[in-house]
Amino acid sequence: MRPAVLLSVLWCTAAVATAGAPPKFLARRDYSGAGGFVVVADVNGDKMPDIISLQGNGNINTLLGNGNGTFRTGPATYSGWYSIISGAALDLNGDGLPDLIIDGGPTGFAVPSGMGACFGNSDGTFQPPVFYQAGGDVDLGTLAIGDFNSDGIPDVALAGNSGIWLFFGRGGGIFNPGVLIPVSNAATQSLGVIVADFNGDGKLDLAVGYYKFPRPTGFIVLFGNGNGTFHTPVFYSAPAYPRWMAVSDLNSDGHPDIVLNPYDSPGLLIYLNNGSGAFSAPTQAPLTCVDFAIADVNGDGIPDLVSDLGYVSLGLGNATFAPPVYYPIENAGSGYNVVPADLHKKGLTDVVFGTNAAVSVLLNEGKGIFEDGIWMSLPGSGNCGAAADFNGDGKPDLAVPTTQGITVLLGTGKASAPFTTGPSFTLSGAACPITGDLNGDGIPDLLLGANSLGGVGAYLGNGDGTFRLASVIPVSPGNLVLGDFNHDGKLDLADSSNQLALGNGDGTFQAPVTIYSPLPSPGYIGWIASGDLNNDGWTDLAYVSGLGGNSLYVLLNNQHGGFTLNTVPLTADLFSVMLADLNRDGNLDAVAQAEVTVSVYLGNGQGGFTAGQSTVAYPGPDPLPPQIGDVNGDGIPDLLLPADGSIGIALGKGDGTFLTNPFAVGVGQSPGQILLENLHGQSASAGKPDLVAPDSTGGVTVLINLTK
Repeated sequence: MRPAVLLSVLWCTAAVATAGAPPKFLARRDYSGAGGFVVVADVNGDKMPDIISLQGNGNINTLLGNGNGTFRTGPATYSGWYSIISGAALDLNGDGLPDLIIDGGPTGFAVPSGMGACFGNSDGTFQPPVFYQAGGDVDLGTLAIGDFNSDGIPDVALAGNSGIWLFFGRGGGIFNPGVLIPVSNAATQSLGVIVADFNGDGKLDLAVGYYKFPRPTGFIVLFGNGNGTFHTPVFYSAPAYPRWMAVSDLNSDGHPDIVLNPYDSPGLLIYLNNGSGAFSAPTQAPLTCVDFAIADVNGDGIPDLVSDLGYVSLGLGNATFAPPVYYPIENAGSGYNVVPADLHKKGLTDVVFGTNAAVSVLLNEGKGIFEDGIWMSLPGSGNCGAAADFNGDGKPDLAVPTTQGITVLLGTGKASAPFTTGPSFTLSGAACPITGDLNGDGIPDLLLGANSLGGVGAYLGNGDGTFRLASVIPVSPGNLVLGDFNHDGKLDLADSSNQLALGNGDGTFQAPVTIYSPLPSPGYIGWIASGDLNNDGWTDLAYVSGLGGNSLYVLLNNQHGGFTLNTVPLTADLFSVMLADLNRDGNLDAVAQAEVTVSVYLGNGQGGFTAGQSTVAYPGPDPLPPQIGDVNGDGIPDLLLPADGSIGIALGKGDGTFLTNPFAVGVGQSPGQILLENLHGQSASAGKPDLVAPDSTGGVTVLINLTK
């Protein structure tokens, strides 16, 4: 469902070709294109934590820390490997800067794999890995670091098809060839290794998940002798093979316990250590995840659980946990891993998520609460809405379609709880609403299509947040826009079904007529926008066709009930178009959305457009129509580009151009439209609106604007 947006904003101050300072929102930060297995370390020696992203295609990307929990794009290194599975950062050669240990393979699938040592160059780049082969094994799990032979030099443990491979360090970042610990009757394929002193003898032990199709599954514990050899493995069963394992003292008895996530089983399994390295029958912790981490995120000294899917379950003590709290993260499918770390030097545990397409960062506000917006549950909600003050209290509200009809969320003016649930009305198959004053009483009304109406319903506001149906316009609901097309002072309706219905000024409309015929090939309207494009005081239209229509079509009002077509040829299929004065010359410009970019077309004030900035990229795949507005308070319109659970914000320079490296903030899993509302008492003229994102997973995310 594509949301309907009406936007015709006029900016009329002097142009300045520089962008202002970035805004700050109460939101997670997303770093698109940097997805992978993440490691946190100071790669450039500036005493600020950085993020290393190890990608499956062999790339090693860095995000350099700014010291406040935000990051900037750093240098990238191509390892020369076909794939990287996991990694760890440590100083191998004694120069005080982190190097990398990675595992994976230098060539394609079905060939020997192993581990590699990559020396850091002190600037965020790394030297090519020195490869150490894991025999003939081709499927490896995540690696672990420890001193297994008690010589003071780090060693590497790695699980493969044949068992556990040990690479003993010789010093200076050099390792001996791998030594195999066979695991009889069990394949450790693609599973991870964890390291701890499980039996309290001062020597490091190993635990590794394994499976043997179809059974047995579980994990094994190997007690170390302190000289690089290990006792016979001890087997513990699990209902399915572990997708991820972690170790921590969960019941404060001084003994490391094991937590694992069995495949296709709900929750985590906790195995408590009796102090001698024997483990109890498992208990369950309620956490949805693939990968997870254990850390004290609320500062109470009790370990908590953090899921790679954004769930946080606070520890209650004695290895029990509270129900998880959900923090939506970048919507890119399954992730790689999650890493707790103090990213902004406040003594708080922040969280870094490595996903397929991005790195997401949640900053800790204290007491285990993270900056990820404010979520308001609204069961059955759609992914769009209409924003206005529907009850006349001076606070913006939001009308959202649901599976039951339309629900109005009433604004409170408070940042901590921006909305309360207000009135609703029942409707079957409600589409995205738009708002305007249809009867001239100063109260905002609603227009929306619905299956049960057989067209578009005009709902007049009663001034208290409730509505009454005034009429049904017999058009096929699509992308709706309002405008006074016949210059009589009454709002009319134009629809992407190529229909125009003139308003009577009382909430009723005249019979729809065709906007323009014949439409040029491909013969339909995919997205429509309204505004005065030639500055004659009459409302015009602009539209794009979507796939197969690589033009911007301008319909100029001929002031006699019809329109004149002007075609602006472009080079890409366009999916939406938004109108605003981007360079503040008094003429409306166009922002046209292509596949994963938007382009700017500057209006000449006569209905024509010329190409401006060619592309500004979305922060990820599955882009949605852009939004335009000043979000950092500099009086210059900015671009908001929602995609894949993130909102890319490209700051405007005031001349119709935008910064080409938009930073991204996170919203919920499935938003469809971004709305700008001043929800916590800030002045509308300040240019610091909050961001509102209705979400089809059942609620609304609000990102409070904290810009000073």
